Amino acid sequence: MGHHSFVAIGDHTFLYCADSYLPDIAALFTEEDRCPVVHHTHDDGQPWAEFAYATTVNALRERLQVQGFTQARARQALAAGLAPMNGEDSPSAPDPATFEDGIRQFLAEEPEAFPAERDDLSHASGESLEELSRRMDSRDFVRLLLDCAPDPQGTVSLDLTQLTGCCVELDPSQRIAEHARAEQLADLSQTAPLLVLTEGTTDARLLSAGMGVTHPHLKGYVTFFDYAGAGAEGGVAQLARNVAAFVAAGVANRFIALADNDTEGHAGMQKTMERALPDRCRVLFYPPLSLLKAYPTLGPYTDEPVLADINGRAGSLELYLGRDVLQTEDGLMPVQWKSWNGKLRRYHGSLMDGDKNMAQERFLLKVKAHHAGTPAPDADWSGIRAIIDQLVGAFA
Repeated sequence: MGHHSFVAIGDHTFLYCADSYLPDIAALFTEEDRCPVVHHTHDDGQPWAEFAYATTVNALRERLQVQGFTQARARQALAAGLAPMNGEDSPSAPDPATFEDGIRQFLAEEPEAFPAERDDLSHASGESLEELSRRMDSRDFVRLLLDCAPDPQGTVSLDLTQLTGCCVELDPSQRIAEHARAEQLADLSQTAPLLVLTEGTTDARLLSAGMGVTHPHLKGYVTFFDYAGAGAEGGVAQLARNVAAFVAAGVANRFIALADNDTEGHAGMQKTMERALPDRCRVLFYPPLSLLKAYPTLGPYTDEPVLADINGRAGSLELYLGRDVLQTEDGLMPVQWKSWNGKLRRYHGSLMDGDKNMAQERFLLKVKAHHAGTPAPDADWSGIRAIIDQLVGAFA
């Protein structure tokens, strides 16, 4: 028997690769996913090692999602892969939905129920998962399997153990995932990180820090544009100009313009949204939050706090940093209504500068506490999670 790498979802194994590994699959993992290497010696004195990368079904699915390998794309690839290969004389192709249901049921079964040496799902037409995998992009195939996996928090791994012994002698100290991802980034049209443009460097910095808590598995797959490093000014006007520049330059990355969910943000991006934008571009605003449906506001007619729905009117990033960050002894930091926008017929509001700075500082301390293993019991990440979830689904 030869030496193979393979992908495992739970105890089911797929995508056997003789004497090597599939670089596109290795690039879906990170060095943080590396399992502890355990060294062994065969009876004949030959060394070998347990060498694998492992993460969760949901983490790998989201990495595929932000690269454009969506559920819809996987299903299209499935239908194409199941189509008859030999013209009119070939047997009828199985129904994709039925075949997908079969995969779902198959993955829910214990592998011991299958006497075959390798897991297989055969159809009456003669189709099997092994045959299907050869007709699909390996990433579409993995996405199909992940969408059918019964447990989103189950384990999916790339096992390289058989490659570490004699004949192949893969060095388990090599950073296989990191190297595969670096090689892959040369193909910017599909595999480059999802680029997110924000209204300024502070938003980019806070969102990047927040994603490190709520979606750490997306590090290296979603990149927030570094205004400070690029020497660019911020603001919604600059965001709109950046979108125009990226489109005109034909930037190959899929990119998202992410604006504040406030009056100025909506007004500032209105013309951009009216343009015919390429499919690789999306214009989004921070999503509505239930916290902001009844939020304390000041003015324009009273100095006493008045509860109001500030979604779309005053939703700057600070309002998404968590209830714990916004809480003071007197209640939530209030939004101050400011300028009136005649075109949209509504006021624009924001936190006062002192409160805004305090919220940012508190948030960074909260991130630091999380990474130190001492998170506060009332730490609220719902706003950041909602934003990142929106980015993940932007190209679905």
